[in-house]
Amino acid sequence: MKYIGILALLFSILNTALAAEPILASGRWVHSNGNYQATWPGGVLSAQFIGQRIGIALNDERSHYAVEVDGQFLLNIAPAAGKRVIWLKNLTASRHRIDLIRRNETPDYIGQVDGFVLAEGGQWLPAPAAKKRKIEFIGDSFTAALAGLSTQRECKDADLAVNTDIRQGFAVNVARELDAEWQINAMSGMGLVRNWNGRLADQDFRTFYPRKIQSDASSLITATDWQPQIVVIALGLNDFSTPINPTEKRNAEQLAADFQAAYQALIAEINTQYQQPQIVLMSYKVWPDDQLRVQVPAVMATAKAAGLRNVHYLAVNPLQLTACQWHPNLQDHQQIAQQLLVKIREIKPMWFTALQ
Repeated sequence: MKYIGILALLFSILNTALAAEPILASGRWVHSNGNYQATWPGGVLSAQFIGQRIGIALNDERSHYAVEVDGQFLLNIAPAAGKRVIWLKNLTASRHRIDLIRRNETPDYIGQVDGFVLAEGGQWLPAPAAKKRKIEFIGDSFTAALAGLSTQRECKDADLAVNTDIRQGFAVNVARELDAEWQINAMSGMGLVRNWNGRLADQDFRTFYPRKIQSDASSLITATDWQPQIVVIALGLNDFSTPINPTEKRNAEQLAADFQAAYQALIAEINTQYQQPQIVLMSYKVWPDDQLRVQVPAVMATAKAAGLRNVHYLAVNPLQLTACQWHPNLQDHQQIAQQLLVKIREIKPMWFTALQ
């Protein structure tokens, strides 16, 4: 009984520590009962402290995480079942900032972070201030940096998450170059109106985009949650990269018409919710007939004709696509990032003068 009492005391102390730390949550997280839950990729939990040891408390068997301390990468954390605390030790006895970054997406699984834990003698500091510059990325597996670490196209499904690190994808590269907070709403295999190979015909990216947690239809974002000055949209890859199956409800002409209409509706939604941010429409060269670089410029032309001066177009140069399942490799992501940065500097957002 004595040992049970000691264990209960230790768990009580641990739970108190987990709930007490001031955290800045960036990206789509649901914070409840001291826990942070997410399914989208790229979410970041940040805290500041004084001390030589800090623990990361996880309950997540499908998500990969990267840890940065004082702006420097320290380690990757692989998934594992059950509750656990991963300790970072031998830090200098001074002020530190820790950033925990979700490397991959888990749309049908809710990853949970139970917070940070300080060792005895440590001291929490106020949470880091949120950045004023904010940029949102809307896309699919290319935007999620799926398997970008891979150096071969032939991979097993188990290789995908292991080789995914959103930190090294074009979205995070761009946000960091701009010193901006990022939100990455990317979902592999999903199209704007048609998913890869026509799968899940009753759902598409629009089904999940309004949700904080993709698997929870009641978990909806609000306009006050997030107000970016730039939104980058890179959708359509899955709509047009596979031939239309005979059983699908659309032919090629109907797909093009529905895609353009849905894209215009998404632009209108973003303009309303985010108060007219600068919007960049990106397209890639897509097998078999390069339709994406036909359809997105048509969307751009319609927006321009409607007088939308905050909508811009970027055609990404051809990519190597040598990562798993013909996805961008790290060099591709760097290329996309550089092109996007050039475009953003051409646009000159409100805080452009600080970027020169």
